[in-house]
Amino acid sequence: MKIVIIENEDMLSSVQYALQDKGIRADKLGVLDGQLKEIKPDVILMDQSVKLGSFNYSPISMTLERNGEVTHLSISQNKLLYLLCVCMSITVTREEICRMLWPEVIVIDQSLNNLIYQLRKHLSADPRISIETIRGVGYQLQLTE
Repeated sequence: MKIVIIENEDMLSSVQYALQDKGIRADKLGVLDGQLKEIKPDVILMDQSVKLGSFNYSPISMTLERNGEVTHLSISQNKLLYLLCVCMSITVTREEICRMLWPEVIVIDQSLNNLIYQLRKHLSADPRISIETIRGVGYQLQLTE
């Protein structure tokens, strides 16, 4: 499965036109800084909130809310969590993550490791949510019911 993430709303109509020939519907498009990717039809768009286990995640306000407590995410944390939500249960490579979060920047491994650690810490209140390391490949967000 491919992931399509649209850089901004201005790109949307031109991307929709370009993708029509490939059979990709407009309701499968999301908005996130980075590369063009196609999302699963049942995942969130950037302007929607989503229930993620016991959390309400809002990509627009960059917050995780649980039991009335609000956690504000950094821009990088928000982009990463959004990407992992869009790709729920699909492995996202370290290279894809770095390319989307830090385009045109050489990133040391420790930067991504720290970001994953921070997100895991934010999500640790709900044991049903995990960011799994796929050794030698990347990461995968998993939600068990």
